[in-house]
Amino acid sequence: MDETTLREIAASLYADTPDAIVLYDRSGHVVDANEAATILTGFSLAEFAGSAYRTHVPRADRDRVRLGFDTALAGGSDHFETSARHKDGTVVPVECDVFPARLDGQVAGVFVQARDIIALRSAEESLGINQERFRSLFEYHPDGIMELKATGQISRINVALESETGFFGEQIVGKPWIDLIAPEMRPAADEALRSAMRGEAFESDSLLLDRLGNRLDVQLKLVPLHARATILGAYAIFKNVTPQRIAERAIATQSERIRRLYLVAASRDASTEEQIDAALRLGLELFGFDDAYVTQFEGDRVLIRNACGARAVAQGAQYPLGTSLSRHLAGGVELLWIPDMETEEWRSDPARATAPWRSYLAVQLNLGEGVFGALVFAGRLARHEGIDQREREFIQLMALFVAAALERAGQNERIEQMAFTDALTGLPNRVLFNDRIVNTVATAKRYGRGFAVMYLDLDQFKAINDGFGHAIGDAALKVVAERLQATLRESDTVARFGGDEFVILQPIVDGPSDAADLARKIHLALQDPVVIDGHAHLAHGSIGIALYPSDAAAIPELMEEADRALYRAKREGRNRWCFANAEAARRELKKASTRGE
Repeated sequence: MDETTLREIAASLYADTPDAIVLYDRSGHVVDANEAATILTGFSLAEFAGSAYRTHVPRADRDRVRLGFDTALAGGSDHFETSARHKDGTVVPVECDVFPARLDGQVAGVFVQARDIIALRSAEESLGINQERFRSLFEYHPDGIMELKATGQISRINVALESETGFFGEQIVGKPWIDLIAPEMRPAADEALRSAMRGEAFESDSLLLDRLGNRLDVQLKLVPLHARATILGAYAIFKNVTPQRIAERAIATQSERIRRLYLVAASRDASTEEQIDAALRLGLELFGFDDAYVTQFEGDRVLIRNACGARAVAQGAQYPLGTSLSRHLAGGVELLWIPDMETEEWRSDPARATAPWRSYLAVQLNLGEGVFGALVFAGRLARHEGIDQREREFIQLMALFVAAALERAGQNERIEQMAFTDALTGLPNRVLFNDRIVNTVATAKRYGRGFAVMYLDLDQFKAINDGFGHAIGDAALKVVAERLQATLRESDTVARFGGDEFVILQPIVDGPSDAADLARKIHLALQDPVVIDGHAHLAHGSIGIALYPSDAAAIPELMEEADRALYRAKREGRNRWCFANAEAARRELKKASTRGE
């Protein structure tokens, strides 16, 4: 290749490169520039020629540019970022390379090669904003979050997790996350992390340990941490459901109390007196008082009608109303709770001189239009820990039972209603459902047949409660309950377990097709919106189906299988039903379809 050709190629490189190239003389004035330079600055070559480099950059950058220029004049090169002034007055961020222009081996001037980095700056700014957004989401998310390495070591935690556990980040970062999980839950947590590392999200209930070793009920979610198509670790998200679990346990305890009270009320072989005495004994067992009795107001006297316990008062004994604590219940006081009669408020009460009690709880007994007397629980020790609201409600329920027993007329139905049905929808509750499924299991064993249990949970029901209020949510639940009852046969049972959770018992099922037929009817019944006060609300449901005995032969395991199937239906998109053993059900349904053809 001859010299002329090389010169033409070099000139082409100078003219056609997309980067701006400017040739300055040793004094820093423009000698020549390529077309890209005129496009970058907006100046024509004629306008550009002879101008000093100082006029092309902002004042703040001139020292840095001068340094690069001097470096090139000394035979070196430099690379830096600065800004170029455009003809219209705007400033364009650029990345520059400065190097000497040689002629006959001597530095005759300086070449400056510049490229526009507006797009790069914009991308960097966008990336920075996204990083800040993610950091904000991570740090200030209301649920506790850990970032985990593939090994299970903690990389960082957010503020909510610090608050929930009492650990500061520096105390646990670098440690195995499994150390913060209760020992009995660790195998499941290990499997959850393995699932996340395979790219699968995982969700389950777990127990998180705080700094003092206390156990926090949590819903644990693990999601893979992806970076450039590689799973580097996982995010562990802990939603504290301790208050919810406490409430559930309190409800379960209350349900058990009500069940036991109902058994007392439902004892047909017992007399009224035996029923009342059994209720008093139950109250002593549940609440730890020393004595329980029923008083009856008779003019200016108080009669001890029934009594059990330490027998500090005798059945049949009478006391002046004016010196009896029960007198407070003869008026407008419906419930009287005295944690300690030695307090100043009660020490001077006329009854204090003769009453051996330190703690006292009494509830009005109302028969018809008047106050009959009081149901009383009393103890010889003070009870400063108090009586919680559910205990008060249950004792008031006991008072209703005692009043019903005293009336001997129809009040047992009210007790049964409170014990076995849901107050909002009128459907059977968990207690009655459990009774029916026990009978169904016995019948199924006797006749060698199967049955189905279906868990149904309304999709996005929280949005109705949050957006329109609980009154609208309750109205929607009533409509759903009515649709479910209308869809089922008389032999089927639909119960409400609480919130938007319903359970269906289909007592005679020959195979998955029977359960699928019912699930399909329920699904269709919930497709039409629920209209309340002129507003339409979606009330779709997800259904999990478990079959007896193929999925489980014991009631707890059968219910658990149905619950798992429900959550799978939700994960797969909601508004659908899933069998506990989906593959086996699919095969059976296919066989049934083939036989039908």
